[in-house]
Amino acid sequence: MSCAVKLKPIAARQNRKRGRQAADVSSESPDIEAQRLLFLDTETTGLGVGTGNLPFMIGFGYADGAAGTFTVEQLLIRHPGEERAMLAYLLGKFAGVTHLVTYNGRSFDWPVLTSRFVLNGWRPSGVEPGHLDFLHPSRALWKNTLPSCRLSRIEEDRLGILRGEDVPGSLAPELYMKYLSDGDASHLRGVYIHNERDILTLASLAVHFGGVLEGRLGADWALPKEPEELFRTAAWLAEHGGERHAERLFAALCAEGTPGGRWLLPAAARLKRLGRHEEAAELWERAASLAESRLLPSAEAHIELSMHYEHRRREPAAALEYASRALELLQRRTTLRQSDRARAELDAIRHRMARLRRKLEAAGRPG
Repeated sequence: MSCAVKLKPIAARQNRKRGRQAADVSSESPDIEAQRLLFLDTETTGLGVGTGNLPFMIGFGYADGAAGTFTVEQLLIRHPGEERAMLAYLLGKFAGVTHLVTYNGRSFDWPVLTSRFVLNGWRPSGVEPGHLDFLHPSRALWKNTLPSCRLSRIEEDRLGILRGEDVPGSLAPELYMKYLSDGDASHLRGVYIHNERDILTLASLAVHFGGVLEGRLGADWALPKEPEELFRTAAWLAEHGGERHAERLFAALCAEGTPGGRWLLPAAARLKRLGRHEEAAELWERAASLAESRLLPSAEAHIELSMHYEHRRREPAAALEYASRALELLQRRTTLRQSDRARAELDAIRHRMARLRRKLEAAGRPG
């Protein structure tokens, strides 16, 4: 799990608002120790986070760097009276752990466990582990290119892991109730397998995200094939301190021949922020062409080009042309019952056009 040590930028971003942070989040070390991560997944009797939701199975995994192994442990309570012993064992595993790694655990698994700790008379003491919730980077990279960001979907479509037959987590409560009813442990076989696979996929995601942050994409890993995903990956890298690696991805994205799409406008906005106005204009031109073909539902590119030609290239005639085309696009797409925002956009463009006409008239007058 050598790549997993590069996860610190995610940890710092996700835990910076916490009152207490894991010790190495704020340390000088650029890395996280992989053997101090605890990959956690719970199966519960319900889907809410209230005190009535009982975690009947807790699975967790951890790496042993010296031995080169990854171990998964799974705890099952045969009846609710065993919950306290299960939680005590889990708390013992927190010793030396700097971060919990989950999937939607910040919103579900950890609140459920916290409420159970309190009900059993335990309150947090010392430094709480930090939290790495991989749902958030998964959404950042893939929410526009995958049908969903469910863990099973991501592991198949982006990690190349095929589960085969799988018991959905939503069926786990029903299967546990059957087990409590007749004591037949075979009801839980699929739940055990599902839980174990979730933990192993979390470990695989740690390697993947760590590799992206390390700059493996475009080096010894293939770049994402879809331009939208390539853009979102590059933007995510830049947000997490990997601007140098992100630049390589942005360059590949903006290369001639890359299919256009909704990524064009945010990519152009980034170039504008960096002061690379001519490169931004090239992307706005492509976006404007798509908008006129009704493939992009926005006149933003035309408005940006109008400003670019007026203020950068000092060509008011071209600026007026782009403003006119922006007005035409907006009028074409605005319904009879205009919203306040649509009216404001139209008024702003008309104001721009009037000012540009005055500028052109003044330039045409003899001195």
